[in-house]
Amino acid sequence: MGKPTPAKRAASRRHLAFRKHKARAKETVASGFQDLVTFFQSPTGERFIILEICILIAMTLLIYILYQKEMKNREEIQEAMHMIRTFVVGMEPFYVDKDDFQILAVAQNKSEEMRYYSKKNEELQKEIDILTRNLNDGWVLYSRAFYFFSLELRTWMDSKKKCEKEGAHLISMETKEEQYFINKQVKHRKMIFWIGVFKDKGKKWSWLSGMEAAVHYWNYYEPSYKENHNCGAMTFDCYYENCWNALDCDLQKQYICKKGPDDTWL
Repeated sequence: MGKPTPAKRAASRRHLAFRKHKARAKETVASGFQDLVTFFQSPTGERFIILEICILIAMTLLIYILYQKEMKNREEIQEAMHMIRTFVVGMEPFYVDKDDFQILAVAQNKSEEMRYYSKKNEELQKEIDILTRNLNDGWVLYSRAFYFFSLELRTWMDSKKKCEKEGAHLISMETKEEQYFINKQVKHRKMIFWIGVFKDKGKKWSWLSGMEAAVHYWNYYEPSYKENHNCGAMTFDCYYENCWNALDCDLQKQYICKKGPDDTWL
């Protein structure tokens, strides 16, 4: 047999080195495993194992609790969805076969409608309360407006301010029916009342709104052209249904206030 070639000797050396490395690795693993066994057998290792077990149990318990909570939430959601579906289908059978998203959309629309009607109901209740309070305070209701026939005596200007303080205006008659209603009330009381008609700077008879009193109900021989007779009043002593008198604005007379929905019926 011949001598081994350099290549074979090199390969042999590499193989031997590999076997030595593998043997050392096995010894290292065995040594590490033995150290780990020794550690777990020690008091410290036992406490470590107990701690790890406790952590594992706690994590398992936490996962279980979260799972139960999630399942409960799902049950509550399903129950709520069932109630919503029952409500919607009860009002509109058309939606019986619709999916949950469509049912929720309908329920939201119904909820908005209910909020709207609830708000309107509150507004109406406030109006009813105001109406009741006005009636209890001596105001007279006619055709969606309130009228107050005073008992106290004031000048025309003071009467105007008094009405405004009550959230109203010294009366202006807008229709023939309203004029006849006021006539009847004044005749029943048998007194003279200031109304909201006056002679403006242009010597025209106008309402407090600034509109000219184109339709008027002056009494016989009225309006008076006497000096300072620049304010209108209603008397119970009428020429047919014509009851307006022109008087001195500084005279002390009773007055009539008026307020309607636009005055918020304060």
